[in-house]
Amino acid sequence: MDVSTADFEAKVIRESDKHPVVVDFWAPWCGPCRTLTPALEALEKEYAGKFVLAKVNTDAEPQLGQAFRIMSIPDVKIFQNGKIVGGFVGAQGPERIREILDQFIVSEDYLKIMNLIPTSPGEALKLLAGTSLNQKHKEEAAWAITKALLAQADHQRDDMETALSIIPEFGSPFSEQKAALAQFREAGVAPQTIHALLSANEPVASQYLNQLLDDIENNRNKAQAKELMIAAFHLMGNDNPLTLDYRRKLSRVLF
Repeated sequence: MDVSTADFEAKVIRESDKHPVVVDFWAPWCGPCRTLTPALEALEKEYAGKFVLAKVNTDAEPQLGQAFRIMSIPDVKIFQNGKIVGGFVGAQGPERIREILDQFIVSEDYLKIMNLIPTSPGEALKLLAGTSLNQKHKEEAAWAITKALLAQADHQRDDMETALSIIPEFGSPFSEQKAALAQFREAGVAPQTIHALLSANEPVASQYLNQLLDDIENNRNKAQAKELMIAAFHLMGNDNPLTLDYRRKLSRVLF
């Protein structure tokens, strides 16, 4: 579909709340655009509703070109939930475009796995092993499986190791949490406590964090308690209210 300044909000920004919108910034005089646009149109048909293609003629809509700082064309931007989440500049082949699109498009296999995790994380792990999800979705599923296994008192240790092996030591959004989890497991912290930190179970998590603070303040295994407190912050996430609260408390105890 063609998009103008007048309908960009409705056709791209609001539409991207439902599914990814791929915006192709092009112009009639642009040679590479004449190659890329048909490729994008063919992929839109191939993906059958999993994304919407929007085309912006930068000659006819210079305001949009300026608003999104289009310096050269073709320039493709992918919108999701009202924000630009990816894209590329210049003509690309279909295989490369598929690789880029698949980072943002959820497959049926991914949905099946994520729906299975809350009740049967072990089965979800087996399904994950037999699918060819992109790395981003593999890591998301592996971390969700890890959290679900921690909630089960009788989870299989091998399943946990298999799920964690999918997440790399560095470069993943979950690498820091994986390292923090390893610290807790090495220290012998109960899986229920680790799960409470991950799931923001405030009463249980606060009780554990208060215990660590008390150990630090009273010099009981102070170094380990401090390391575990910092690991807890990584596990819970920097924006978690408990992280923000206990960072302040830790600073007061240390300084």
